[in-house]
Amino acid sequence: MKCQHCNSFRLQFIRHLANVEKYQCRDCHRNSFFPLEKSVTRAAGAESRRRYRPNGFRASPAPLNSYVIFNHQEKGNAFLKALEGKYNCLPDGDFYTGLDFLMTDSDIMGRQARLDKFRELGTRAFFLIPHTARPNLVNDIEPGWPHTTAQFVVSEGHAEVIRAYGYDKPLHPVGWTLTPIRKFRPRKEPRNVLFAPIHPRCSKIDQDVNRETFQRLLKLAKSDDIILTVRFIKNLHDSGLETVQHPNVIYTAGWMSNGDGSQMEQMVKADLVIGHQTFPWKAVALGIPTLMMGEYCLPTHIEPRKGGVRFAKHWKDYVSLVAFPLDILETNDVLGLMRRAVACDNEIKDWKRRMIGWPFRKDRFIKAIENYL
Repeated sequence: MKCQHCNSFRLQFIRHLANVEKYQCRDCHRNSFFPLEKSVTRAAGAESRRRYRPNGFRASPAPLNSYVIFNHQEKGNAFLKALEGKYNCLPDGDFYTGLDFLMTDSDIMGRQARLDKFRELGTRAFFLIPHTARPNLVNDIEPGWPHTTAQFVVSEGHAEVIRAYGYDKPLHPVGWTLTPIRKFRPRKEPRNVLFAPIHPRCSKIDQDVNRETFQRLLKLAKSDDIILTVRFIKNLHDSGLETVQHPNVIYTAGWMSNGDGSQMEQMVKADLVIGHQTFPWKAVALGIPTLMMGEYCLPTHIEPRKGGVRFAKHWKDYVSLVAFPLDILETNDVLGLMRRAVACDNEIKDWKRRMIGWPFRKDRFIKAIENYL
């Protein structure tokens, strides 16, 4: 079985749909759909006739103590594991009547229609979980779903940022879920530098930040001050970088999944990690010297497929709370900033305390869930 777009054999199963199985390619990150075997399709058809069909869509009755999670890029794995043996996780490709609760990483725009259907079918509670390592800022861009019950966040620092733009749902800090939290380990020199461009979202402003950061790093790589590795998603062009690979740079393709072990492997081998949002936040949590880029000049934004970039409305009210203190685009002495970043963590200690916080607390998470149920 190979990708229908790039012929790669590195496919990850996503879910069963009506008569097909959905896979995502680890190389080009596009979706492929393969027909189910006839015997499987026939059984699925017979099963579907036993389902309820309210308002034109199928729904199966949910067993007791059941929930659904929209597990974006496997970032909800800690929540899944915490609920093992206590609640039944049902596949998110179908609809169910009488769910105990549903967890979603987003409640804006197109996701709301799916949430509406679950609500019509009697789901008791709806919880937001983190979509990225950063506090949830997309609800400062687009209005959230009005029926969301509560939101789970990493720390009280995240809650402070989210409250700063007027979010009015309950917020429950439950700890950091994406990596272990480790003490900072200094390096002598920022020799091996790992640069992770912002993943392609078709926004020109993202590409501009990637391009400017890369040019600063390339200058140091050409002078042999650093050994530069670029970890890109999909392709260099979509990230705003030159498609002709420089001989002074090591290039490696990445994969947007929290279950991708190569992320941590590459980070721990680096003297310094540079990036934006989730990837460098994970590096900070792991105690790896880190710089970020565009912390002040790049407000949180989305760009829907219909076009037109939309920015966070109250960015100026909380940017000072969420911005990482060491930004490669805020200095002319890049090598000097790098040396400060690898020498000690005095400049980032308070930020790490507020934004990374403490490890995931399973007991807090389950207690909050059960209080609503």
